Amino acid sequence: MKRFILPAIAVALTLSQPASADEYGLSIYGGTMGSSDIETSRKQTYALDNDSHLGLSIDKYVPEGRYGLYYSKTETALSDYPTRKVEMEYLLFQSAAMSPITENLTGYFGAQLGINRLSPNFIESDTFFASGLYAGLEYNLGAGFHIGTEARWIATILKNNSKVTCDLDPETDNTCSWHFDNEIMSQYQASLTLSYQFSL
Repeated sequence: MKRFILPAIAVALTLSQPASADEYGLSIYGGTMGSSDIETSRKQTYALDNDSHLGLSIDKYVPEGRYGLYYSKTETALSDYPTRKVEMEYLLFQSAAMSPITENLTGYFGAQLGINRLSPNFIESDTFFASGLYAGLEYNLGAGFHIGTEARWIATILKNNSKVTCDLDPETDNTCSWHFDNEIMSQYQASLTLSYQFSL
């Protein structure tokens, strides 16, 4: 995952110069989320249903960019086992470079680092490293309010070799149905956003 870590650090360092005023933004996100298939340590492949997600972020604005914290939550299920639910919560440090397109329209592109906490209803919860990229557009409505649209890619490294005792006997039920080893789960969020920018 070094290819995700290094761009995020570079963007964060670039945007960490002090601004002329302390400008902040509070944003809410809502939209859909899709996931790639995931493979367990027993080579079983599962698909996750697409579902909705909600998110919240607070960012500090600096010249030509911003950085802050992003939180998002979604609940999905295994496609072939609809009673097996999986709740996911993301907490990510994010930073983005911003570029004006028109007088009121701004584009941005950034990177993120953090954690993804998975809480299935059929096995213990666990926390995994997550990283990724995001981009979007926002339109200035005036009075500090902005609306926009955003696409976000989140890559989660699924590795947990400590919480599950595996029964390798093929004649018994699979007790490793949620046990991963170096699997990367890619997820994609498409969101509508509403932001309020203010000074402190």
